[in-house]
Amino acid sequence: MYEIMFDTTPFNNPDYWKNGKQPFVYSFGDPTGYGQHADYLFGWQGDALQRAMDALGTKCASEDCTKVLKIQDGKNAIGCTKPQLAKEDVGSSTWLQTLPGNVQVL
Repeated sequence: MYEIMFDTTPFNNPDYWKNGKQPFVYSFGDPTGYGQHADYLFGWQGDALQRAMDALGTKCASEDCTKVLKIQDGKNAIGCTKPQLAKEDVGSSTWLQTLPGNVQVL
């Protein structure tokens, strides 16, 4: 399972949500939210993945596998950040007029 969580609280302004539109667009051009993209990075420590697979269906169900694994809560997961590596304008201080790389919104 791959879970993506975003804190959208800063976007609770009703002006952003007029006429059935919403302000979020994925960097690959999807304005609907139906598309997802992930790059796999093996981050299991030791035999944790094997223990989770062995327990699936008996001691583990979806994200509820706390009997077998130590799972990070949502607040701590959201607090885990990585600094921006590719130095480009990502709209930190204002709305972007185009997506980075001039990707077209589909």
